[in-house]
Amino acid sequence: MNLDKYDGKCVRIITVSGEVFEGLASYDSEEYAFHEYGRNQEALHITPILFFKSEILRVISLEDVNGPFGHYSEKYGLLEKKCLEWGTDLIEEVLDSEDNIQILRMLACMKDHFRPFLDRGVPGLAPWRKGISIMESEDDENGLGPVYLGELENMLGSLVKYNDNKEVVNEAKRLLDQLAEYYSCK
Repeated sequence: MNLDKYDGKCVRIITVSGEVFEGLASYDSEEYAFHEYGRNQEALHITPILFFKSEILRVISLEDVNGPFGHYSEKYGLLEKKCLEWGTDLIEEVLDSEDNIQILRMLACMKDHFRPFLDRGVPGLAPWRKGISIMESEDDENGLGPVYLGELENMLGSLVKYNDNKEVVNEAKRLLDQLAEYYSCK
């Protein structure tokens, strides 16, 4: 499998475990992956997930696909759902990605799962933002990552303030309004 041909392309990655992820891929050479991740194996990266060659069963280019969701099969997929499970740290990677389509997919997933997502909320910012090291995992008993509500508010506010895409700004504003409503009900 020649992974470098998928660099900068919208792809569907099917993992050896049968999971399916869609997104804009970037290619990491063996040398780069070894230097950055300590593994001498080429990889594809769809923010925020890295897929090493041995973990990939198949890669399908979605560049020629144009449907109701553009190159994608749905308005959001497993990647966005996993980010919600993993918490605000990985959501931040997506929202900082500069890929407005991926940002919109993440925002749509957040919108559809907003209440259960917020119910896992931890007030304030992530401890590491305040220079506090966390030794114990903050994942809950279901393996879900922490949702720092202050972080979430800052991420959405940054999109509203700095993103040039009107659709991204409008969706981020809607989620900020939902967050404010959530705070007022608490």
